[in-house]
Amino acid sequence: MKRIFLLGYPVSHSISPAMQNAALHDLGIDWQYELLATPPNQLRDTVARLRDADCIGANITIPHKQAVMQFLDATSERARQIGAVNTLVKRDGKLIGDNTDVYGVLQTLVDEHVSVRGARVVVLGAGGAARGTVFALGEAGVASIAILNRTPAHAHTLADFTREQFPNVAVTVNNIKALNDAELIINTTSVGMTPHTNASPMPEGISFPRRAIAFDLVYRPLQTRFLKDAERAGAKTISGLGMLVHQGALSLKLWTGRDAPAQMMWNAASNALRTTECETRDA
Repeated sequence: MKRIFLLGYPVSHSISPAMQNAALHDLGIDWQYELLATPPNQLRDTVARLRDADCIGANITIPHKQAVMQFLDATSERARQIGAVNTLVKRDGKLIGDNTDVYGVLQTLVDEHVSVRGARVVVLGAGGAARGTVFALGEAGVASIAILNRTPAHAHTLADFTREQFPNVAVTVNNIKALNDAELIINTTSVGMTPHTNASPMPEGISFPRRAIAFDLVYRPLQTRFLKDAERAGAKTISGLGMLVHQGALSLKLWTGRDAPAQMMWNAASNALRTTECETRDA
């Protein structure tokens, strides 16, 4: 059987297999989407495994979106611009890296009727997901991006990248005051992904601004502490489920060459998320 893998660490929380396998079944394609937990020190060997004949491609998630690029044969122009990969496609035996995160971010904002042109945005995090996010924001024409990250060096690297790609966007690093005037705050970190931690990526002691929209790329739990705090402040909230579906739908099209059944993927992801949320509460 042909296989598609999700590489990350950890990946046990992911509902992507339920979503992607439902879509493959709907398309009548007898492939299997599987999790492949990959600690950072095993990334090279795991990517080599993807070259086996039974593998069609892969998704890449935290923490490998940038590190994986050194083990590939080529990358798409979009992935090179962003400097991060979340999708691998095998063509003529070669592994090609691509990035569907930008599409996922932009399409989710469209679905939520959120226009960010000229907006003041705060991005929490500076990893591979943040790269795709700031690229999407730059393409959408935001006025400013404040990058907040616990490791300043990573934040400055992302800021330099953003300024190079989008010279007209004002970029600051660890400017806490930017939260006061933010119109959109996006969490690109994995903070809050584990339901029992009750953690938030927001700086300690900072209240969520009432006027801002909160967009969490984390989709499990569906209502993270970040989103709960935003909701209590009266802010509009956007979960990461739409992002998961849209980036996954474009990845599926890259693997199969066929339009993905996005609504079915949304339904399958929603059902899987509800099931796992119930299991977590009952545990």
